[in-house]
Amino acid sequence: MRRFIRGTGTVFITTGLLLLYFVAYELIGTSLQTRAHQSALEQAFADILDDPNIVPTVAPSIEPGQSPRPRQTGPTVKPIARIIIPKIGVDDYVVEGISLSRLAYGPGHYPDSSDIGAKGPTAIAGHRTGWGSPFINLDKIGPGDSIVLISRAGTFTYRITDTAIVEANDGWVINGDPNSKAPAKLTLTTCTPKYTSKRRLIVWADLVKTEPPPAPA
Repeated sequence: MRRFIRGTGTVFITTGLLLLYFVAYELIGTSLQTRAHQSALEQAFADILDDPNIVPTVAPSIEPGQSPRPRQTGPTVKPIARIIIPKIGVDDYVVEGISLSRLAYGPGHYPDSSDIGAKGPTAIAGHRTGWGSPFINLDKIGPGDSIVLISRAGTFTYRITDTAIVEANDGWVINGDPNSKAPAKLTLTTCTPKYTSKRRLIVWADLVKTEPPPAPA
């Protein structure tokens, strides 16, 4: 009986340590990786604005949970925009795509949505926790707050019209606020509640101001 109790205790302790390691990696380890990616994207984005004819890229990332494969690389990653949400201190670089490997770099643009600043619905996804947690405080913004997107095409200011919590498979939300008739809309999506992926927190906004591209440095 004593051996059984000791053995069971050892199993519980080991399991607990493994869980703590997993949580630490998900919250801290992944964020360190994303910060490194964001630093590289910052320089790449500056190069893009300085010379529109070049397409700087950042080394591809490995899908979370996968091991690197020798002599094999994924598609290169480049920044397509910078997103700024003044009220909650968001200032990150956006990449194309919403796969786990792309969101490891930062917020990702839904490929099937409109380009940044263009007419129609533009949609961007971001992690709520882990991988830099760019949208961790997305629940603290609401109607009237501003979201700024900077790209090669210019600087675009959106004003939030509404927020919602929907089911994870409610893809219609990327079409923008259903109550808005604005020609250019923005949707931000992230997981909710925090530390889960059970549902989705949605922020809708309309384009209210367009400025020309910043002059090259």
